[in-house]
Amino acid sequence: MYPALLVVALGLPFIFRGDYSQHILVMTCVFSILTISLDIIVGYMGQISLGHSAFFGVGAYTSALLSVKLGASVWLGWLAGFILAGVLGLFVGYVSFRRTRGISLAIITFGFGLVLWLICTNWFQLTRGWGGLSGIPCPVLAIPGLIKVPFQSPFSYYYLVLAFLMLTVYSVNRLLRCRFGRAIVALRENEALARSIGIGALRHYVLGFALGTALAGLAGSAYAHFIGLITPSLLSLDYLFIMLIMLIVGGKGTIPGPIIGAAIFVLVPEWLRMTEEFRPILLGTVFLVVILFMPHGVYPALLSLWNRVVQFQRR
Repeated sequence: MYPALLVVALGLPFIFRGDYSQHILVMTCVFSILTISLDIIVGYMGQISLGHSAFFGVGAYTSALLSVKLGASVWLGWLAGFILAGVLGLFVGYVSFRRTRGISLAIITFGFGLVLWLICTNWFQLTRGWGGLSGIPCPVLAIPGLIKVPFQSPFSYYYLVLAFLMLTVYSVNRLLRCRFGRAIVALRENEALARSIGIGALRHYVLGFALGTALAGLAGSAYAHFIGLITPSLLSLDYLFIMLIMLIVGGKGTIPGPIIGAAIFVLVPEWLRMTEEFRPILLGTVFLVVILFMPHGVYPALLSLWNRVVQFQRR
Protein backbone atom coordinates (compact mmCIF):
# COMPACT_ATOMS: atom_id res chain seq x y z
CA MET A 1 0.00 0.00 0.00
CA TYR A 2 2.74 2.44 0.96
CA PRO A 3 4.59 2.27 -2.43
CA ALA A 4 1.33 3.02 -4.26
CA LEU A 5 0.64 6.00 -2.00
CA LEU A 6 4.19 7.25 -2.53
CA VAL A 7 3.72 7.16 -6.30
CA VAL A 8 0.48 9.14 -5.95
CA ALA A 9 2.17 11.67 -3.64
CA LEU A 10 5.04 12.18 -6.09
CA GLY A 11 2.60 12.95 -8.89
CA LEU A 12 0.32 15.35 -7.00
CA PRO A 13 2.18 18.59 -7.96
CA PHE A 14 1.71 17.69 -11.63
CA ILE A 15 -2.03 17.26 -11.07
CA PHE A 16 -2.55 20.29 -8.82
CA ARG A 17 -0.65 22.95 -10.70
CA GLY A 18 -0.14 26.51 -9.52
CA ASP A 19 1.56 27.94 -6.45
CA TYR A 20 -1.64 28.11 -4.41
CA SER A 21 -2.55 24.44 -4.87
CA GLN A 22 1.02 23.35 -4.19
CA HIS A 23 1.11 25.57 -1.11
CA ILE A 24 -1.81 23.54 0.24
CA LEU A 25 0.07 20.31 -0.51
CA VAL A 26 3.07 21.56 1.46
CA MET A 27 0.91 22.48 4.45
CA THR A 28 -0.72 19.04 4.33
CA CYS A 29 2.70 17.39 4.63
CA VAL A 30 3.78 19.71 7.46
CA PHE A 31 0.62 19.08 9.47
CA SER A 32 0.87 15.36 8.76
CA ILE A 33 4.27 15.27 10.48
CA LEU A 34 2.89 17.36 13.32
CA THR A 35 -0.17 15.14 13.80
CA ILE A 36 1.94 11.96 13.69
CA SER A 37 4.08 13.44 16.46
CA LEU A 38 0.99 13.96 18.63
CA ASP A 39 -0.30 10.50 17.75
CA ILE A 40 2.76 8.92 19.37
CA ILE A 41 1.75 10.48 22.70
CA VAL A 42 -2.05 10.32 22.46
CA GLY A 43 -2.65 7.33 20.22
CA TYR A 44 0.16 4.92 21.10
CA MET A 45 1.04 5.98 24.65
CA GLY A 46 -2.53 6.78 25.67
CA GLN A 47 -1.51 10.02 27.40
CA ILE A 48 -2.81 13.58 27.09
CA SER A 49 -0.52 16.50 26.26
CA LEU A 50 -1.96 20.02 26.15
CA GLY A 51 1.41 21.63 25.48
CA HIS A 52 2.26 19.96 22.19
CA SER A 53 1.90 23.14 20.16
CA ALA A 54 4.66 24.65 22.31
CA PHE A 55 7.16 22.16 20.88
CA PHE A 56 5.94 23.02 17.39
CA GLY A 57 6.75 26.64 18.20
CA VAL A 58 10.12 25.71 19.75
CA GLY A 59 11.22 24.06 16.52
CA ALA A 60 10.03 27.02 14.45
CA TYR A 61 11.67 29.68 16.63
CA THR A 62 14.93 27.77 17.13
CA SER A 63 15.50 27.25 13.43
CA ALA A 64 14.33 30.75 12.50
CA LEU A 65 16.46 32.53 15.13
CA LEU A 66 19.59 30.62 14.16
CA SER A 67 19.05 31.53 10.51
CA VAL A 68 17.96 35.16 10.99
CA LYS A 69 20.03 36.27 13.99
CA LEU A 70 23.20 34.21 13.52
CA GLY A 71 23.12 33.51 9.79
CA ALA A 72 23.46 29.77 10.42
CA SER A 73 22.63 27.16 7.80
CA VAL A 74 18.96 26.31 7.49
CA TRP A 75 19.82 22.62 7.75
CA LEU A 76 21.62 23.26 11.02
CA GLY A 77 18.57 25.18 12.22
CA TRP A 78 16.28 22.26 11.37
CA LEU A 79 18.54 19.88 13.26
CA ALA A 80 18.73 22.25 16.24
CA GLY A 81 14.94 22.66 16.30
CA PHE A 82 14.50 18.89 16.23
CA ILE A 83 17.05 18.32 19.01
CA LEU A 84 15.98 21.18 21.28
CA ALA A 85 12.30 20.20 21.10
CA GLY A 86 13.30 16.62 21.90
CA VAL A 87 15.52 17.65 24.83
CA LEU A 88 12.75 19.84 26.28
CA GLY A 89 10.35 16.95 25.80
CA LEU A 90 12.79 14.69 27.61
CA PHE A 91 12.91 17.12 30.53
CA VAL A 92 9.15 17.72 30.70
CA GLY A 93 8.46 14.01 30.26
CA TYR A 94 10.85 13.00 33.05
CA VAL A 95 9.46 15.57 35.47
CA SER A 96 5.87 14.70 34.59
CA PHE A 97 5.90 10.91 34.28
CA ARG A 98 7.71 10.39 37.56
CA ARG A 99 4.48 11.17 39.39
CA THR A 100 1.61 11.79 36.99
CA ARG A 101 -0.43 10.30 34.16
CA GLY A 102 -3.58 11.32 32.31
CA ILE A 103 -5.26 14.57 33.37
CA SER A 104 -2.43 15.58 35.71
CA LEU A 105 0.01 15.24 32.81
CA ALA A 106 -2.29 17.38 30.66
CA ILE A 107 -2.26 20.16 33.27
CA ILE A 108 1.55 20.09 33.59
CA THR A 109 2.12 20.19 29.84
CA PHE A 110 -0.44 22.98 29.50
CA GLY A 111 1.47 25.02 32.09
CA PHE A 112 4.76 24.40 30.31
CA GLY A 113 3.26 25.46 27.00
CA LEU A 114 1.84 28.60 28.59
CA VAL A 115 5.27 29.55 29.98
CA LEU A 116 6.89 29.19 26.54
CA TRP A 117 4.06 31.17 24.94
CA LEU A 118 4.60 34.02 27.43
CA ILE A 119 8.35 34.00 26.72
CA CYS A 120 7.82 34.25 22.97
CA THR A 121 5.20 36.96 23.46
CA ASN A 122 7.13 39.20 25.86
CA TRP A 123 10.81 38.70 24.96
CA PHE A 124 10.57 41.29 22.22
CA GLN A 125 14.32 41.72 21.71
CA LEU A 126 14.62 38.06 20.75
CA THR A 127 11.32 37.06 19.16
CA ARG A 128 9.86 40.49 18.23
CA GLY A 129 6.67 39.50 20.04
CA TRP A 130 3.43 39.75 18.09
CA GLY A 131 5.25 41.72 15.40
CA GLY A 132 6.53 38.37 14.23
CA LEU A 133 9.94 37.10 13.22
CA SER A 134 10.26 37.69 9.49
CA GLY A 135 12.88 37.25 6.80
CA ILE A 136 13.30 33.53 7.49
CA PRO A 137 15.31 32.10 4.57
CA CYS A 138 14.38 29.09 2.49
CA PRO A 139 16.59 25.98 2.48
CA VAL A 140 19.24 25.64 -0.21
CA LEU A 141 20.89 22.35 -1.12
CA ALA A 142 24.39 23.35 -2.21
CA ILE A 143 27.41 21.27 -3.11
CA PRO A 144 30.27 23.68 -4.00
CA GLY A 145 31.13 23.49 -7.66
CA LEU A 146 28.47 20.90 -8.41
CA ILE A 147 24.90 21.86 -7.56
CA LYS A 148 22.79 24.55 -5.92
CA VAL A 149 19.08 23.89 -5.49
CA PRO A 150 17.00 26.50 -3.62
CA PHE A 151 13.75 25.13 -2.18
CA GLN A 152 12.01 28.43 -2.73
CA SER A 153 8.91 27.56 -4.73
CA PRO A 154 6.01 25.52 -3.33
CA PHE A 155 6.76 22.90 -6.01
CA SER A 156 10.32 22.24 -4.85
CA TYR A 157 9.49 22.67 -1.14
CA TYR A 158 6.74 20.08 -1.44
CA TYR A 159 9.22 17.39 -2.43
CA LEU A 160 11.54 18.40 0.39
CA VAL A 161 8.86 18.20 3.08
CA LEU A 162 7.42 15.05 1.46
CA ALA A 163 10.84 13.43 1.91
CA PHE A 164 10.75 14.36 5.61
CA LEU A 165 7.20 13.01 5.89
CA MET A 166 8.17 9.70 4.28
CA LEU A 167 11.22 9.46 6.56
CA THR A 168 8.96 10.16 9.56
CA VAL A 169 6.42 7.54 8.50
CA TYR A 170 9.13 4.94 7.89
CA SER A 171 10.97 5.65 11.16
CA VAL A 172 7.87 5.73 13.36
CA ASN A 173 6.46 2.63 11.70
CA ARG A 174 9.67 0.68 12.27
CA LEU A 175 10.03 1.96 15.82
CA LEU A 176 6.48 1.02 16.78
CA ARG A 177 6.95 -2.49 15.40
CA CYS A 178 10.05 -3.12 17.49
CA ARG A 179 10.28 -3.96 21.19
CA PHE A 180 10.02 -0.31 22.23
CA GLY A 181 6.80 0.23 20.31
CA ARG A 182 5.21 -2.92 21.70
CA ALA A 183 6.24 -1.80 25.19
CA ILE A 184 4.51 1.59 25.03
CA VAL A 185 1.36 0.00 23.61
CA ALA A 186 1.44 -2.53 26.47
CA LEU A 187 1.76 0.34 28.95
CA ARG A 188 -1.22 2.04 27.33
CA GLU A 189 -3.37 -1.06 27.64
CA ASN A 190 -2.43 -2.01 31.20
CA GLU A 191 0.46 -0.29 32.93
CA ALA A 192 0.41 -2.48 36.03
CA LEU A 193 0.53 -5.66 33.97
CA ALA A 194 3.29 -4.27 31.74
CA ARG A 195 5.38 -3.34 34.76
CA SER A 196 4.91 -6.83 36.19
CA ILE A 197 6.65 -8.39 33.19
CA GLY A 198 9.64 -6.06 33.44
CA ILE A 199 8.72 -3.10 31.20
CA GLY A 200 10.17 0.11 32.64
CA ALA A 201 7.25 2.54 32.56
CA LEU A 202 9.18 5.75 33.25
CA ARG A 203 11.88 5.08 30.66
CA HIS A 204 9.46 4.17 27.88
CA TYR A 205 7.05 7.00 28.64
CA VAL A 206 9.82 9.61 28.70
CA LEU A 207 11.49 8.39 25.49
CA GLY A 208 8.16 8.15 23.67
CA PHE A 209 7.19 11.63 24.80
CA ALA A 210 10.58 13.03 23.70
CA LEU A 211 10.23 11.40 20.28
CA GLY A 212 6.83 13.02 19.81
CA THR A 213 8.08 16.47 20.82
CA ALA A 214 11.18 16.17 18.61
CA LEU A 215 9.02 15.45 15.55
CA ALA A 216 6.82 18.41 16.47
CA GLY A 217 9.98 20.55 16.46
CA LEU A 218 10.87 19.22 13.01
CA ALA A 219 7.41 20.17 11.72
CA GLY A 220 7.80 23.64 13.24
CA SER A 221 11.12 24.19 11.46
CA ALA A 222 9.61 23.09 8.15
CA TYR A 223 6.68 25.47 8.67
CA ALA A 224 8.86 28.45 9.57
CA HIS A 225 11.15 28.22 6.56
CA PHE A 226 8.24 27.77 4.18
CA ILE A 227 6.01 30.58 5.46
CA GLY A 228 8.92 32.93 6.22
CA LEU A 229 7.10 34.59 9.15
CA ILE A 230 6.27 33.22 12.59
CA THR A 231 4.42 34.65 15.61
CA PRO A 232 3.69 33.39 19.14
CA SER A 233 0.37 32.05 17.86
CA LEU A 234 2.27 28.89 16.87
CA LEU A 235 2.47 28.02 20.57
CA SER A 236 -1.20 28.74 21.26
CA LEU A 237 -4.07 26.35 21.94
CA ASP A 238 -5.42 27.05 18.45
CA TYR A 239 -2.77 24.83 16.89
CA LEU A 240 -3.28 22.20 19.58
CA PHE A 241 -6.99 22.02 18.78
CA ILE A 242 -6.17 21.74 15.08
CA MET A 243 -3.82 18.83 15.79
CA LEU A 244 -6.35 17.06 17.99
CA ILE A 245 -9.14 17.43 15.43
CA MET A 246 -6.89 16.08 12.67
CA LEU A 247 -5.89 13.15 14.86
CA ILE A 248 -9.43 12.27 15.99
CA VAL A 249 -10.89 12.57 12.50
CA GLY A 250 -8.11 10.61 10.81
CA GLY A 251 -7.87 7.90 13.46
CA LYS A 252 -5.48 7.82 16.41
CA GLY A 253 -3.12 4.95 16.98
CA THR A 254 -2.46 4.55 13.25
CA ILE A 255 0.11 5.91 10.82
CA PRO A 256 -2.18 6.74 7.84
CA GLY A 257 -4.84 8.25 10.14
CA PRO A 258 -2.96 11.49 10.98
CA ILE A 259 -2.11 11.99 7.29
CA ILE A 260 -5.75 11.55 6.26
CA GLY A 261 -6.89 13.87 9.05
CA ALA A 262 -4.35 16.51 8.07
CA ALA A 263 -5.39 16.29 4.42
CA ILE A 264 -9.08 16.67 5.31
CA PHE A 265 -8.65 19.67 7.57
CA VAL A 266 -6.19 21.46 5.29
CA LEU A 267 -8.11 20.87 2.07
CA VAL A 268 -11.72 21.22 3.26
CA PRO A 269 -11.34 24.81 4.61
CA GLU A 270 -9.82 25.84 1.28
CA TRP A 271 -12.65 24.25 -0.67
CA LEU A 272 -15.10 26.11 1.56
CA ARG A 273 -13.40 29.47 1.16
CA MET A 274 -16.13 30.61 -1.24
CA THR A 275 -18.65 30.17 1.59
CA GLU A 276 -16.66 31.99 4.25
CA GLU A 277 -19.62 32.79 6.52
CA PHE A 278 -20.75 29.15 6.59
CA ARG A 279 -17.31 27.57 6.83
CA PRO A 280 -17.24 27.07 10.64
CA ILE A 281 -20.69 25.46 10.50
CA LEU A 282 -19.70 23.13 7.66
CA LEU A 283 -16.42 22.19 9.34
CA GLY A 284 -18.26 21.48 12.57
CA THR A 285 -20.74 19.35 10.65
CA VAL A 286 -17.93 17.33 9.08
CA PHE A 287 -16.39 16.80 12.52
CA LEU A 288 -19.70 15.71 14.08
CA VAL A 289 -20.47 13.32 11.22
CA VAL A 290 -17.09 11.64 11.64
CA ILE A 291 -17.47 11.38 15.42
CA LEU A 292 -21.00 9.96 15.19
CA PHE A 293 -20.59 7.55 12.29
CA MET A 294 -16.83 6.85 12.39
CA PRO A 295 -16.01 6.95 16.13
CA HIS A 296 -12.53 5.51 15.59
CA GLY A 297 -11.71 7.84 12.69
CA VAL A 298 -11.81 7.85 8.91
CA TYR A 299 -8.89 5.48 8.33
CA PRO A 300 -10.17 2.65 10.59
CA ALA A 301 -13.60 3.02 8.97
CA LEU A 302 -12.11 2.79 5.47
CA LEU A 303 -9.96 -0.17 6.50
CA SER A 304 -13.00 -1.96 7.94
CA LEU A 305 -14.96 -1.29 4.75
CA TRP A 306 -12.09 -2.61 2.62
CA ASN A 307 -11.86 -5.80 4.69
CA ARG A 308 -15.60 -6.38 4.28
CA VAL A 309 -15.31 -5.94 0.50
CA VAL A 310 -12.42 -8.41 0.36
CA GLN A 311 -14.31 -10.96 2.46
CA PHE A 312 -17.40 -10.55 0.30
CA GLN A 313 -15.39 -11.18 -2.88
CA ARG A 314 -13.89 -14.36 -1.41
CA ARG A 315 -17.30 -15.89 -0.80
